[in-house]
Amino acid sequence: MNCGKLTESIYERSVVKVVKTNSTENRKFYDGAGLGADCAILTADEKCAGIVSGQALASGTDQKVLVRAYLAAVNHIIACSANGAVSGLQYAHANLTVVVPEKLREIKVRGMVEAASVQAEETGIPILSCNIQVSQAVTVSIVTCVVNAGLENKCDNNLVFLKKKALADEEIVMTKWIGLEGTAVIAQGSSERLCGRYPADIVEEAADFYRYLSVVPEAATAVKSGASYLHVVREGGVFGALWELAAANGVGLVVDLKCIPVRQETIEVCEFFDLNPYELLAGGSLLIVTPNGGGLVRALENAGVPAAVIGHTTQGNDRVICHGEESRFLEPANGDQLYRYYAHAFEKE
Repeated sequence: MNCGKLTESIYERSVVKVVKTNSTENRKFYDGAGLGADCAILTADEKCAGIVSGQALASGTDQKVLVRAYLAAVNHIIACSANGAVSGLQYAHANLTVVVPEKLREIKVRGMVEAASVQAEETGIPILSCNIQVSQAVTVSIVTCVVNAGLENKCDNNLVFLKKKALADEEIVMTKWIGLEGTAVIAQGSSERLCGRYPADIVEEAADFYRYLSVVPEAATAVKSGASYLHVVREGGVFGALWELAAANGVGLVVDLKCIPVRQETIEVCEFFDLNPYELLAGGSLLIVTPNGGGLVRALENAGVPAAVIGHTTQGNDRVICHGEESRFLEPANGDQLYRYYAHAFEKE
C-alpha cells in the first residue's frame, strides 16, 4: 500500500465494512461520519446536549508537526458542525498523542509542544493532554490529535447525521490556495537546497504558509452566507478533496483547472522536487458548495480571505477537470505528494 491515507476502496472494504459487520453499535457511528469527514456528532439525553468529536494525523520532521495535527482536527470539527444540525460548541478541548524518533533531541520536542501551545491559545481550544512516546520504530514524528466539544443545542437521536448536503447545479468555491501545508513543510525542511535556486525571500514566505492553516474565519463567513456544504481540503490535495466531496454527496462536478488558486511559491517548490501541486497536502483550504459562488467570494474577500469559484456540481457521477478546450476525468487520490517528497529528500541525505 502507498503511504498516507488508505484509498477509498480499501478503506470501505477493510475498515468501514469490517467495523459495521462486527457490531451494531459501531454501525451507528460509522453511518454518522462520512468520506473525508473525520468526525461525528453524538447526542443527547436530559443530562448532555451532545458531543462532537474529530481527529487528524500529521507526520514529519518539521517544528510545526503538532500544530498541523491540531489545526487539522479543529478544521474537521468546524466543518462537521457547519454541515450538521448543531447550533454551537462549548467546552472544546484537544488531546495529542505523539510518537517521536529515539534520536530526536529534547529541545526539539520542547519547541514542537511550545508551537502547539501558542496555537491553542490563539485558536481558543486548549490542549487537555499531550502524551509523547519515544520509539525506535519511527524515523519521523507521528502526531494524532483528537478534539472533543460539547454541543449547545439538544437533539433527539443517538446520532446527528450531517444534514446539509451539496446538491447538483451549485457552485464550488475554494478558499486561499492549493498545497499550503505541504509547501510550508517542504520549504522549512529543505530551505538550504531551495535557496540554492530561488531567492531567500520566496523560500521564507513559503515556509511561513503555516499561518494560513486555520479555516475558522472562512467557515464562519460561509455559514453566514448560507453555504450548502463545507469540505476540508488536506491529504491528497485539492484533487483528493474534490473526489471526496463528490463521493460523499452523490454528485458529479466540473472544475476549471485555470480557476484553482495557487501561489507562485508552491509552483516553485513543486517544480524543484517534481511534485504535482494539485495532489499536495493542502491543509488550510475549504471547498464550499453554495448556490451563489460570486456572492460568497465577495463576502470572503470582505472578511480578508481570498477565494475563487472553481467549478460547479452536476447530476450523475462524472468528475471532470477542464483545462482550456481539453477535459479529463478526475481519478481517486493515490497518496499525497508530500510522501514522494519525503522519499526524495531522505534519498539525498
